Amino acid sequence: MTGLYNRGAFDKLREEFRDRPIALVLIDVDLFKEVNDTWGHETGDQVLKKVASLLDRNFRFTDYPCRIGGDEFAVIMTDARSDMKDLVRRKLRHISEGLRNTSDGLPAVTLSIGAAFSDRQNGTDDIFKDADRALYAVKTHGRDACEFYGESYMKFDAF
Repeated sequence: MTGLYNRGAFDKLREEFRDRPIALVLIDVDLFKEVNDTWGHETGDQVLKKVASLLDRNFRFTDYPCRIGGDEFAVIMTDARSDMKDLVRRKLRHISEGLRNTSDGLPAVTLSIGAAFSDRQNGTDDIFKDADRALYAVKTHGRDACEFYGESYMKFDAF
């Protein structure tokens, strides 16, 4: 539906890039059930397509945006190191701003984002678990924000 790689492809890509420098970005559409309940599933599908389109347009052609669940997305950024955090934040902020724009008739939505770099300090052996921990921290602090593993979370309007 979104034109992005699916969960199966995501798992294969994770394995393929396991020993290379990457960033893993995990993204949840905040309160997506409310979009479906309020606006209907057709509008919900259009919102998911908008998220997918913004991810695809804002990341490099060497990166891999994926839809890994209902309202869950991920991006595997190849050849990415932790010194690229500011660049990644700018990309994510731009995407967030695009999702707040309602000129297309779709409801505004926000994102909760957790990310980890393969060269992160004090990480576990599993980059997915570390990015997921960062995502969980965002959700417990109110959503609509981004956190990199090992750092404090940052609201989108703060950067």
